[in-house]
Amino acid sequence: MRASIATALCPLLAHCAAQPFNSTSSKLANTTSYDTSCISAADAVLIADGFGQILSNYSTSWGDILIADGYIDQSDSVATLMHSPNLIASDVGKITFGSKGSFLAGEQAQPGVPFQLLNTWSSCNAVTFRYVLSPPGLNVQGIAVAEIEEAKKNGTGVGEGSKKWQIKTFYGEFNSAVWLTDLKNSITGCDVNGNVTGNVTVV
Repeated sequence: MRASIATALCPLLAHCAAQPFNSTSSKLANTTSYDTSCISAADAVLIADGFGQILSNYSTSWGDILIADGYIDQSDSVATLMHSPNLIASDVGKITFGSKGSFLAGEQAQPGVPFQLLNTWSSCNAVTFRYVLSPPGLNVQGIAVAEIEEAKKNGTGVGEGSKKWQIKTFYGEFNSAVWLTDLKNSITGCDVNGNVTGNVTVV
């Protein structure tokens, strides 16, 4: 989750960004699992933290590990920022990233933002998690659902045991109004309504 958006773009493209992936953040998370017959509670946290890592500390190798080849991403929050202030009905409810490659290319250009994982819940084929972002300005809360599948290639996927998981579909929403307000003070050429007031580059 589509063209990449340069760092200076007023409607900044970002679902979330995270601190480096480590076991400490996993231990701090409040984790609940209703069904651990497929993905364990611990592996669900690895998925949630891992998604944060790829957005804040991008690397091609980590993208190949965590994101499935048939990846699809959908977020009306991102669409709102991308198309503000000229958002129309056809801009929402659509796929935001249609492939693994377009998602990774888009996120590679984005600046990192501190991320705190609040909760995770897991079912057999999905991980839901809440988080808080801390960009310059006000904190931004968000929630995401990552549909998962067992990794099909050796050396890919995350998991504490022999079974490894990748994200195949991602649905993420966050407080885009607060995010847009934060952008007012951090990006030249953008006012609080998302209007372009100077030269802004789209890549």
